[in-house]
Amino acid sequence: MSPTIAVVGTLDTKGREFVYLKSLIEANGCETLVMDVGVFPQSELTPDISREDVAAAGGMPIADLLAAKDRCLAVRIMMEGGARLLRDLYDQGLFSGIVSMGGGTGTNIVSGIMRAMPVGVPKLIVSTVAARDMSQVIGSKDITLMHAVADLQGLNFMTRKIIGDAAAAIVGMVHAANKIVPQGRVIGLTSYGPLNQCAFLAADMLADYGYEVVPFHAVGPGSMSMEDLIDQGVIHGVLDLSLHEFADQIHGGYCANIGPNRLETASRKGIPHVILPGGLDMIAFECTSIDGMPEKLRNRRFLSHDFRSFVRSTAEDLVLLASLIAEKLNRAASPPTVVLPLQGWSKADAPGAPFFDLELDKVFIKELKARLSTRIKVIEVDANINDPLCARTAVEELHALMLANSRSQSKE
Repeated sequence: MSPTIAVVGTLDTKGREFVYLKSLIEANGCETLVMDVGVFPQSELTPDISREDVAAAGGMPIADLLAAKDRCLAVRIMMEGGARLLRDLYDQGLFSGIVSMGGGTGTNIVSGIMRAMPVGVPKLIVSTVAARDMSQVIGSKDITLMHAVADLQGLNFMTRKIIGDAAAAIVGMVHAANKIVPQGRVIGLTSYGPLNQCAFLAADMLADYGYEVVPFHAVGPGSMSMEDLIDQGVIHGVLDLSLHEFADQIHGGYCANIGPNRLETASRKGIPHVILPGGLDMIAFECTSIDGMPEKLRNRRFLSHDFRSFVRSTAEDLVLLASLIAEKLNRAASPPTVVLPLQGWSKADAPGAPFFDLELDKVFIKELKARLSTRIKVIEVDANINDPLCARTAVEELHALMLANSRSQSKE
């Protein structure tokens, strides 16, 4: 049986282009399932899922949506309705991948629909705005973007080439797609450049215990992808070495783009979770000199890294961070373990390094311990986070939690 590809887009503005895309996909041996997320009538292509169906699933009849004359409302309704319908169809096994084309509005609608799909489902958007900052479009999902180069208005030698490439790409992705199936017990591991030594040591130690380790770059979307995969049930334990994103979040730094569920999914799913304060000593920005930092931060200790630079977190920052993190951990139905290195939380916060400041670090440690519930185990390690002793302590604690969790599940 030929695989089916969902073709999703605003047919009212790009009908001819979607007719061409659909024909190329079918010529390459796949079936199509066409969804119209435009709000106005069109005549080029009869969809399998109409704009009326999508609007109704989003909570508003299409006639009312048109009468409202509210573009923002229309985008939200069609995005929510499309996501609801398409996720249900995917769960029924009715398609294997998704492709779309669009400008700014179409890309926004369809990317919201794609973000409702699990990681592992092939997702491709040909977009006229793909060369912009698309972090909000992609979010934490595996969405592939193809720059349209020319505007997607009509068929010409440029658009035929780009649409042809898109058809070939999504067909190839679907034919090659493998479902995400863990080969054994999987550990999600967050890290960040200044914590790499700890991450490498911990990954090797976990592998020696027989775990499959999946590292996630904790720069915002990376760790949120881990949260998504925990929710999908393919990660069985978490070693959270890096909380750096929280420091960036309070100042709008380079890694600030984390969602409200950061640190919370493992508890909700009842899986072992060990947490370290990696990177809380610094705030990162995309600049190469102190002049590129926000003005309010320019009086702090500064460290140039590459195209990014760091400033030192202050006592005020660390009190706020302890409060934010403790609040999340105290809500945990399945309490995590916190490992606190007492000799610094990054390469820059090691003895002799520019950000090394035990008195500052103690502010966070004292505040966190005072705020944490007694249900949460705290282990202090007299080492820098990158020292082997710290990695070994964290790994052995996680391994013990994994064994206890397995024994508990076997009894149920």
